[in-house]
This record gives sequence, structure tokens and C-alpha cells, in this order.
Amino acid sequence: MIKVTDIDVAFTKNYLRVDHTDDDQLIELIIVAAKSFIQSYLNKKFTEFEELPDELTIPCLAIASHWYERREIQTDKSTNEVLYTFAGILDMHRVFIGGELL
Repeated sequence: MIKVTDIDVAFTKNYLRVDHTDDDQLIELIIVAAKSFIQSYLNKKFTEFEELPDELTIPCLAIASHWYERREIQTDKSTNEVLYTFAGILDMHRVFIGGELL
């Protein structure tokens, strides 16, 4: 099983079904942004996990896919739908203290 920290351009291109190299730099930027987004959402860096959960891989790929396919800035509900879809997975690992978000 691939960990979220091991997601790279080749793995993401396979997930996206992209077989050209034209967008490799863009995909790399999107991967970095998706990983940063998840760490920010969790209020926890990947390096702070004792064991990095496998289930963080799918939200990272889905967010990367969403951003790759919709490159313009969006204020509609589609961005929120992607986050909402994976909030249950991400919230299992989100840092809360005393019931409050850190």
C-alpha cells in the first residue's frame, strides 16, 4: 500500500490516467499542494504521525484529481463536495484538544 508521503508524479498520472509528460510539472505542484492542504486540515504534519495512516492516500489523490481537472479558481460547491466526501476520513486524524479544533 502506498503512503500519502510516497505519492509521486508517476503514481498520480496513473490515477489520473494521464499518459503524456506535458503536465508533469503541474501535477507535481498539485501533489505538493494537496499534501499541504491535508496537513493543514489535519493540523498535523505527516512526520508527526507515529504511523502514517494508509487511508490518507485516497483523499490526497482525489483532491489532486479535482484540482487537475478544474484548474480555474472555484467558489462553487464542487470544491466543498470533494472535501466533504473525504472529511470523514480526514477527521479521524484531525487534531482536536478538549473537543476544540487545535
